[in-house]
Amino acid sequence: MKQITTHELPKRLLFTLLILAVYMAGRSFLLYKVDSAAYQLDELNSQNIMISMISGDRYQYTIFALGIMPYITANLLMWMFMAIRGAEFRARCSPQKTERMTLLLMLFLAASFAVSRSGDLIFRESRLAPEALKMIAILEMTAGAFVIHKMATWNQSQGIGGQTPIILVNILDNLFSTLQKFSWETFQKPLLLCLVMAAVILVMENVLIRIPVQRVSIHNLYADKSYIAFKLDPIGVMPVMFAVSFFMIPQLFLRFVMWFFADNGSLQTIYESLNLTNPAGAVVYLGIIFALNLLFSFIMLMPGEMAERLQKGGDSIVGIYAGKRTKQYLRRKLLLLSVFSGCVFCLMMGFSLWLSLDGEIEPELALFPATAMILVGILCPLYREVKTYRKFDSYSFFILKDPKKRHIFEQL
Repeated sequence: MKQITTHELPKRLLFTLLILAVYMAGRSFLLYKVDSAAYQLDELNSQNIMISMISGDRYQYTIFALGIMPYITANLLMWMFMAIRGAEFRARCSPQKTERMTLLLMLFLAASFAVSRSGDLIFRESRLAPEALKMIAILEMTAGAFVIHKMATWNQSQGIGGQTPIILVNILDNLFSTLQKFSWETFQKPLLLCLVMAAVILVMENVLIRIPVQRVSIHNLYADKSYIAFKLDPIGVMPVMFAVSFFMIPQLFLRFVMWFFADNGSLQTIYESLNLTNPAGAVVYLGIIFALNLLFSFIMLMPGEMAERLQKGGDSIVGIYAGKRTKQYLRRKLLLLSVFSGCVFCLMMGFSLWLSLDGEIEPELALFPATAMILVGILCPLYREVKTYRKFDSYSFFILKDPKKRHIFEQL
């Protein structure tokens, strides 16, 4: 018998670093004939800073301009679709079919985002018509989104963190760029808010609400260690990350309506108020965070189906009858946690927006403390994954000196 060392953690870290190197290289390749000099003096507001965390480069003029946004949005829409169709539909739908549907949806979204983005691009002089340059840019951005989709998929199976390392790169890029723009005196209050928010999210990510479960298959000293666990923030910081993207939907809708009713003063007033420098816009933004927190929690955790799985397995929550009462109990518990975490998110972000509206911090830094929340929300699961692979590497494996068995082991 021979001892085998897997080196799983170093191999996965190396693969993830390779993916990030390719991503960083793609962020440096400009779209064909785009005029990068025209973007040098562009100012990014707080809304654009948040969007660029899941989009690509800071000015969105490279082949990776769309970033991870089409991939994440497609996955999110597929989760919602699968949740609405129910468990029976998911059981009939193979993983390959789901992956193909997600890919097609991602390509559709990428092409739509690319068309929208192409209208704001500035090109250098060329023999090609502006429409041809825009079409080339659309194809380049769509192809770039496809490459990012593949990199995120490969990293999920062979690296660490799936798509989160790409989001982490965008966050760090925004962080360093923003730090260079403002003085230390300007950053003192936002930095203090960042530290407070990071500490709160760290607690919410690591404190578990454990619901004890009686399992019919366990009748030993480990029976009392079986439980269902919910975090204080059941779905993490996803609502904060996506809130700005959803905040843009009413803006885009009003802009579309205003094309047909350009002289309508009421529509113009509503459109101008839907920004984060206006109290009405700030209230709408906080409402979106709260609503997304509830929506994502129930769609992704699915307490109803969780109760059905317990009943089918003959298991039950301690002190709760299986079936309808278990379903009601889990839904009530998840609702309370979602409302609590949603209120915490809104309170923290609302205080930052209030300071911005009151002139205590710069408007561009109104959502900067959200960076700390998202950063901690990303680093916590990454740390747990790295810790898991490190523990895996600490085990010693013994197999017979059989080349065929060794080959099978190495593939695993």
